[in-house]
Amino acid sequence: MVMSPPLIEAVRDRAVAERERSSYPEGFPVLPPVPAARYGDAAFAALEQERVFGRSWLMVAHVDELPEPGDFRLLDQLGDRVFLVRDTDQSVRAFHNTCMHRGAALVTDRAGHSGRRLTCPYHSWSYGLDGQLRGYPDADGFRDLEPECVALQAIRCDTWGPLVFVCFDPQAPPLREHLGVVADDLSELGDLAGRLRLVDHHSLDVPVNWKIPVDANIETYHVNTVHRDSAAKVLDQATTGIHLLPGGHSRMFIRNHDGRSIADLLPFPPLFEGVGDLPETGTFSYHLFPNLSIVFSGRGFLFFITNWPCAPDSSSYHVHFCSSLAPEDDQAAQTNRDFATLNRTVLLEDLSVLPGMQRSVDSGALSAVRLGYQERRIYHLHEAIDRAIGPDDVPDHLRVRPVLADHIEA
Repeated sequence: MVMSPPLIEAVRDRAVAERERSSYPEGFPVLPPVPAARYGDAAFAALEQERVFGRSWLMVAHVDELPEPGDFRLLDQLGDRVFLVRDTDQSVRAFHNTCMHRGAALVTDRAGHSGRRLTCPYHSWSYGLDGQLRGYPDADGFRDLEPECVALQAIRCDTWGPLVFVCFDPQAPPLREHLGVVADDLSELGDLAGRLRLVDHHSLDVPVNWKIPVDANIETYHVNTVHRDSAAKVLDQATTGIHLLPGGHSRMFIRNHDGRSIADLLPFPPLFEGVGDLPETGTFSYHLFPNLSIVFSGRGFLFFITNWPCAPDSSSYHVHFCSSLAPEDDQAAQTNRDFATLNRTVLLEDLSVLPGMQRSVDSGALSAVRLGYQERRIYHLHEAIDRAIGPDDVPDHLRVRPVLADHIEA
């Protein structure tokens, strides 16, 4: 399934209608103030870590980061507790970074190649790429040790096209069910492993709660201010069309000025036919709950943004820039780098203003976040967070009042 022509037209029409809107939409609820402490309260952060990040499917890597069997990668955005490894059957697996002998970290380098076995640096217990114990020194010193009972602790791991996801919750629905409408719209992504190449994986520690950069990625109210000398020269902020989707996901399209197409200016071979001309006539993006933004720059250059909690007031910001241009060609490789640099510059403009927001939260100077209609994706995210935690378990003074149920579109 891909986006139907009527849906593509509806996305375009909503963006046009936004420019023509002159008053608050009739029938749309006024968004209640969001308690600012949700962006810094330690107890609430612990609930998010356990019930949101501990139970959701999380995009953690691109398959190009593990090209060969035996290649491994620590997921430092998860505190180095987890690593990925490419098995001999080409599948990608995820394991806790724990040797089952005495708990030493099995993988200590951020990335590398293990060969056919993963060997603990403490006592040389070794494991196959499937996590099964293969050998240990002085075996006669252990009695009744059953290797199958001391395999590495696996974590659910699945792929959607070139993207690798993990989930800590064995009871969570399968990845495809979690993706929901987003997987329907972008079904072509599922076939793009090997064709949507990784250009760069950029990461940065930022002194703000994980939701603050996510909020910046899912609203355009700031474009004319923060990006006045960059993106605002191309994008018409007033033409931001938003669709709230089930599961805390959402869709957004902001048109280029005068609806101009930039298709002729983009050197990237198109990979997505099922989204029409949306990526060439504006910026087309999705938010996938809880923390993934998928942003199109044409049909052949995409970037995937994730932000990860480190502490209530700090997070780790990751961007995977991806392209349909073959990186083996020198000119194509340079084009990929240039385009990634251009988009990174715009993202860094966002990050430059965010620390002041965190200071306002931490000082108590900001007691509530007041959101407008253009920022409703943020409120949608907060409602989804409370649903994931369980509304009754959110302290009364931090809870958001659910008001958007009638405005979620299948």
